[in-house]
Amino acid sequence: MEKLNSMKKLVLVCSVVLFSMSAFAQLRFGFNNPLNYDNWNVNDTAAGVELVVWTPNNDTLRFNVGADVTAVDGNARNGIEFNFQPQKWWFAPGTNIYDTSNKKVLKYNITPNSTFFGEKDFYILLSNYEGITASQLMYQRNMMRVIIDYDGTNVGIKRLERSTYRLFPVPVTNVLHIEGANPSTFKVLDLSGREALQGNVLNNAIELSSLQNGLYVLYAETDNGMIVQKFSKH
Repeated sequence: MEKLNSMKKLVLVCSVVLFSMSAFAQLRFGFNNPLNYDNWNVNDTAAGVELVVWTPNNDTLRFNVGADVTAVDGNARNGIEFNFQPQKWWFAPGTNIYDTSNKKVLKYNITPNSTFFGEKDFYILLSNYEGITASQLMYQRNMMRVIIDYDGTNVGIKRLERSTYRLFPVPVTNVLHIEGANPSTFKVLDLSGREALQGNVLNNAIELSSLQNGLYVLYAETDNGMIVQKFSKH
């Protein structure tokens, strides 16, 4: 009988440990974004990375959960094109989903750049975890890319939806026409990001006969935003 009771106690202890491990494994922390990037533009007044913690069974958090949050330069450099201060962020005990205290936006500030035209990026990195392990990161990801769109004078200018305009003919031979938008200026970049052509748009048409055949990206500025679209020249 004593042996049987000891076995029961052992099974009970093991069950509690396994249950605790199972509950702990449900905890999730990290970027509240299923994509591996975030695209910023000037219309996003809350530009920043959103961190989130999800507790087992949507219960309240029992202990600190967090990480060091730092920025990693891409072709955008911290302190020049953007500003993001490294910090430790954690969600404290009592955090829950019902008052949305399980979500936090850590803002980054974008600095205007008068020389770049096109796209820059940097990365937000999570490290030195507290209360979790790497296996509990949301989407198994400790890094997120942040993309910034520049038009040369403004930061994060809005991109026009493709459904609002049309480029034709595609592929183009000499003249590219734009329907549904009235751009004033344009730049054409090759796929390596080098500027191939720039100028004014006349009568919603762009003369491209001087371009070599190949793939390019058109950036054309309108009053409602920026046209950004790939095209081919034959």
